[in-house]
Amino acid sequence: MVHPLKDVRVGEEITPLAVGDGIYVQDTNGKTYMDGISGLWNISLGYQHPDIRQAIVDQLDAIPYVNPVDQSNPTTLEFAETLLSITPPQLSKVAYTCTGSESVELAIKLIRKYYSLRNQPGKTLIVVMDKSYHGSYYGSMSASGIDQEISESYGPKVPGFHFHPVPVCSHCTPGHISDECLDQKILQLEQLFEQKGSEIAGILLEPIIGSGGIIPLPDRYLHKVQELCRKHDTLLVFDEVATGMGRTGKMFGFEHSGVVPDILCLSKGINSGYLPLGATLFSDSIQQAFASAGSHIEHLSTQNGNPIACAAGIATVKVLQQPGMLESIERKGMQLRLSLEQALGNHSLFLEVRGRGLMVGVALTADKETGACLPPERLAEIVSKLKRRGLIVYPFNTPNLTTGFHLFPPFIIQEHEVEKMVQLIKKVLEGR
Repeated sequence: MVHPLKDVRVGEEITPLAVGDGIYVQDTNGKTYMDGISGLWNISLGYQHPDIRQAIVDQLDAIPYVNPVDQSNPTTLEFAETLLSITPPQLSKVAYTCTGSESVELAIKLIRKYYSLRNQPGKTLIVVMDKSYHGSYYGSMSASGIDQEISESYGPKVPGFHFHPVPVCSHCTPGHISDECLDQKILQLEQLFEQKGSEIAGILLEPIIGSGGIIPLPDRYLHKVQELCRKHDTLLVFDEVATGMGRTGKMFGFEHSGVVPDILCLSKGINSGYLPLGATLFSDSIQQAFASAGSHIEHLSTQNGNPIACAAGIATVKVLQQPGMLESIERKGMQLRLSLEQALGNHSLFLEVRGRGLMVGVALTADKETGACLPPERLAEIVSKLKRRGLIVYPFNTPNLTTGFHLFPPFIIQEHEVEKMVQLIKKVLEGR
């Protein structure tokens, strides 16, 4: 088989995992690993969760599939209602997808069709961050700021995206921008809307830049984005594929700033990653634009809203809504970040820890004074050694900005396991 995002010649050296239980996975040779990234940031409640497993079995025994075009299903409808019940009332409709890339793909379609239906065909430009990642489908790949040099060779890509600089600067670390520098970044944003506001149909953001290196967008920046969107009749879209469903210590990342989007993209932890599922939620004004024109939404995947996947989603939300669950994610995330800072603070390779909840980035540097990026081969060596020592992490390497690795442990991780993870990282960086 061909492994995604890997050299097509890669094969036997990829670790085959055979068993998962809680926060641990085991390979076919019997070696056990702590899964520090929850699969691919999606197995948020860990492996073999009894409630999710039972929900899947019960739905499988009832009906495994329903044609999403011509039929419906009580489980699929219930999960849509569940999603709307945990999001602000401004979001009033749910369209199912199968992946995060597809959720973004649909959001792009909705943005452009919305203004077409309102007889504004020239309003098609979509603003994205230059260090963002939104997926690998044609639209979502075209909207992704990172890896542009790779995606260019798959061109022509979908046109109409403006890549705006992420709000970081050379005088500050990506996790700590000064008020003065942030003022300049906000001014750049205002200038963009002054110049192109009549063309900008939407702005698509990750509340926390994920693949680009766990860079939280400042609340003040997000509030300015919302203000400019309202002023210029622009749709605000949050890609919460990574940040949504409890990952940051709140159900959704946008809750930290209080800025509510017009469109919300979800996947990954939407059903704890047990089956392919995503969703794109959108506002009533978008719904009414389609309804007034008697128009359908030109989007379909055969497995959209699969009942088994939705059953897993219902079970996942029930667990997330248990008293104290989200608070425990925030508490353990704080423990992880503080323990990392204390354990690594004096190490020559350590720059900073960034993130919210259990969405954490450990930034490494070749030079503490300049914050220079670590050479890719050195980063790969560290990630590989961590794996050999029994901890799976995921690297980030955003050239000329930041290098390090992600930690997205399952929400069920215990406090002593957080400390075990930190001590293992410390030993590897110290060469022990």
